[in-house]
Amino acid sequence: MSERVEGAELHHGEEPMCNESPQTTAPFSIRTFLRAQQALLVHFNTPMSTQHPTGFPNDLVDAKGLAGCRLSFSTIQTNDRGPWQGGNPADANAGGSIGLVVDVKDAGSVISVDWTDSGSNLHGSLGHAPNAQNCADSISKRTTANEWWIQDYIPLGIFAFLPAYAFVKQNGKQGEVPIGFPSVLAAYPQDPIYSVNMGSFVEFDRGTGRWLPTSYDRIVPR
Repeated sequence: MSERVEGAELHHGEEPMCNESPQTTAPFSIRTFLRAQQALLVHFNTPMSTQHPTGFPNDLVDAKGLAGCRLSFSTIQTNDRGPWQGGNPADANAGGSIGLVVDVKDAGSVISVDWTDSGSNLHGSLGHAPNAQNCADSISKRTTANEWWIQDYIPLGIFAFLPAYAFVKQNGKQGEVPIGFPSVLAAYPQDPIYSVNMGSFVEFDRGTGRWLPTSYDRIVPR
């Protein structure tokens, strides 16, 4: 014997089939992706900084106010190394030693991503659209420094790979020169200074003169 429910045949022991909402997929979040990867975004002072009139340290000071412009960044994780930390500088995970750490918005900030130097032309970056797969590839497929082109960012502090070299222009000459860490501290007196050490993020404590452990969530607020 069967029962009828609003015209549908329902047999004993069967559960009614209710209208179910369609399955939805959460939109891709670049900030959530970077947090899961524990990857900072850093714009480095590099030998490519030739368009700036002085280079270090003013190029990074000026970069704080250039959020409306597109700048080149690299992702930096805790096991990455800088160009002067041993090995061939060309094989490092960054094009420079000193950089500006930033946060981004989920929409409108990241223009393109690539697991290597993406290059650019008069129309902009030649990298890939910042979707989930391309963002993942930009980290998993990199062998040296990757490149993210970003605008509309929020400055968070300064990143330093030590020992540090910086690109400078002075007295009609230009090139990378070694700079002591005290020079970095003096150049950015109001900024937190971050680095990596033995697989962890660290922050320099100006009060004690020591590097102290920190976390991605402390560097990049949720």
